[in-house]
Amino acid sequence: MRLAIGTLIRSKDPYFWFITLVMARFTLPDLAAWIIFMWRPSLLFDTGKGLPTRPLVSVLIAGRNVAEGIVPTIRSALSCGYPNLEVIFVDDRSSDASVVRARSLEKTGRVRVFAAEMHNGKPTSLNVGLSMARGDFLFVLDADCEVQYGCIDALLRPFEDQNVGAVAANLRVRNARANMLTRFQECEYAMNVSISRLWRARIGLLSILPGAGSMFRAKAVHALGGYDSGLGDDTDLTLRLRKARWKLRFAYDALVWTDVPNKFGWLLRQRSRWARNMVKIRLHKQLDIGMPNRFGFSNMLMTLDLLITRIAVPVLGFYSVIYYTLSMPLSRPLLLTGLYWIVIFLLSIRLLITNDIFRTPELYNFWMWPLYPFYRLPIRIVELASIIRELLGIYRWHPYVPKRIWDQTTHW
Repeated sequence: MRLAIGTLIRSKDPYFWFITLVMARFTLPDLAAWIIFMWRPSLLFDTGKGLPTRPLVSVLIAGRNVAEGIVPTIRSALSCGYPNLEVIFVDDRSSDASVVRARSLEKTGRVRVFAAEMHNGKPTSLNVGLSMARGDFLFVLDADCEVQYGCIDALLRPFEDQNVGAVAANLRVRNARANMLTRFQECEYAMNVSISRLWRARIGLLSILPGAGSMFRAKAVHALGGYDSGLGDDTDLTLRLRKARWKLRFAYDALVWTDVPNKFGWLLRQRSRWARNMVKIRLHKQLDIGMPNRFGFSNMLMTLDLLITRIAVPVLGFYSVIYYTLSMPLSRPLLLTGLYWIVIFLLSIRLLITNDIFRTPELYNFWMWPLYPFYRLPIRIVELASIIRELLGIYRWHPYVPKRIWDQTTHW
């Protein structure tokens, strides 16, 4: 290993140094966040007193065929310790017992259920819930998640700033111990959700409010007209809020527990969908957010970072590994080995930092960390293929959008 790393350091190959610098880009912000956490945590976390009153919060849940999980999800919201809330479940034409099970909780007096007669898709279902909501704040929650006690109080705290339009919850993996695949995703969520969104929110670069758990100021969402019924996912609403100059925050102590895919095929389909949505929303529909004269410097910086990390890095990284391995198969493996150990070293730093700040991922998974790049490789390949497919406009329909709605939607 020492020989491999020494060979890499002495190498003048620009591609290897490019990838190393990219890894440093992902590590240095986390390291800076940890130093601030150790030195002055108040600079990193929202430590205000919160709102002077406890306003009505409307919990909006939209789902289809979620009979197995909808009751625990609603119960977790009702028992999270916040007294002034209502839960609205909009069923998107389920074929199972979702409506019956959800309506069994209407007797609490705090739950309302709307059963759609047609399959309309999640954005339209959330718009129905939005029209039914009476609260000043909207907590959008996935139908298969659970809310930890104190979550809503933590989400409301940043709203003492009247310029804050939305706050993202901290997503944690509920089924992390199911198998190795879910444990890898626990590590991934720790780095790409918990620590990444923490420092991004502090410098105004938060780029996603997850649909699995985010709270919105109702008047901000109403001013935007709600969700786009065709391509109105959480990314689209996030960027529209940024364009409207609302501040976005992240509540590290507002925990929402979600299940991640426990089968590799399911995971790859999920990441393919995410990658295609990224291109469709960020690079087509909302690309103008990167114009600093219209939407500010921070939005331009967010867009440039996205283009580098989500487009340029996967393309150049994949090309360099294939090209150099095939061009000089006897000497390049040594450099690749050195690069691998540098990646593992920087990865370990990030995971130890997230464990120290958030107590995740579990340290008993330490032995798995050297295998993490091999977990990410097939995902990167699928994401890259999906990005290219979307950029070229190959079979553009997204199956999660009902076909009749897709046909009526303007596409970018």
